[in-house]
Amino acid sequence: MERSVTVKSLFVDKMKWVFLQKIFLLVFYIQFSSIPAAKPLKCISETEVKNRTDKFLRKGWDRLRNSQLRQPAPPDTRKCAQIAKEMYGNVNNRSLSPWKYELNLNDSRYPQIIYFAKCLCEGCIINGREDKTYNSVLVFVQLVVMEKTACRTDPKTYEVKRNAIDVPVACTCVVPKYAKK
Repeated sequence: MERSVTVKSLFVDKMKWVFLQKIFLLVFYIQFSSIPAAKPLKCISETEVKNRTDKFLRKGWDRLRNSQLRQPAPPDTRKCAQIAKEMYGNVNNRSLSPWKYELNLNDSRYPQIIYFAKCLCEGCIINGREDKTYNSVLVFVQLVVMEKTACRTDPKTYEVKRNAIDVPVACTCVVPKYAKK
């Protein structure tokens, strides 16, 4: 009987120790994972915002050779049926899931203008016709941009931070999602 009490008490002591370790690790994680989030952003002037965003754009965006980011896209009013008959020119027109680019403007984001892809068909172009047994879906890429927000303490100054956004860059043809049986 005494042995079982000892084993039981050892087990309870071990469980207490494991529980305390978990509590310590949880507190440690919360303490240190919240440090960057708790650190307030520095409020800066409009001139400093311009300096930072110019530097950011020179470093990253000037290297990007995507003509869609540099040149305005002509308005594309074609419908899927019309594109299915044409299928020539740029990749976005010859794809089984054709797409167009639409201007996305955000005055508090740098770069302020980014062209987002938009699928022109619900289905996919198969044998010169739209086949809705397939789906056209957007393909996304994450891009790092800079965003500014007015400071609460002084609306003439701004907080600037880098943020990753999902940008639709193309469309692709996929089989539809089927419900599991």
